[in-house]
Amino acid sequence: MNNSVQEAHYILKQVKKYFKPGIKARYYILVVNDRFDHTFNFFFNIFKPKHFSRSIPLHRIKLYNLDYLEKLIMELRQETQLTINFVLFENQRWPSTNQLISYKRSERN
Repeated sequence: MNNSVQEAHYILKQVKKYFKPGIKARYYILVVNDRFDHTFNFFFNIFKPKHFSRSIPLHRIKLYNLDYLEKLIMELRQETQLTINFVLFENQRWPSTNQLISYKRSERN
């Protein structure tokens, strides 16, 4: 897949398999920058009280390009209200806005 819209819809299709409305759980999408394999990996994380948390692999983006990732994330945000967290994107910025992609916890305060 090389179309960010198609890949976003594929990720959302995968999320719908595991999303269970009505149960007490916290859900979010995790995007991990794999600097060694030059890919972006998407996971669906589920936290239920008194249960082990789950991290379910959703998709791997092989086109290692921040412009492409930004378009994909914009599409995801239009289609879902789930939180999207980013890991291992230190000091990297979105191409269109120049905003940091992720912050260290101490930088937010």
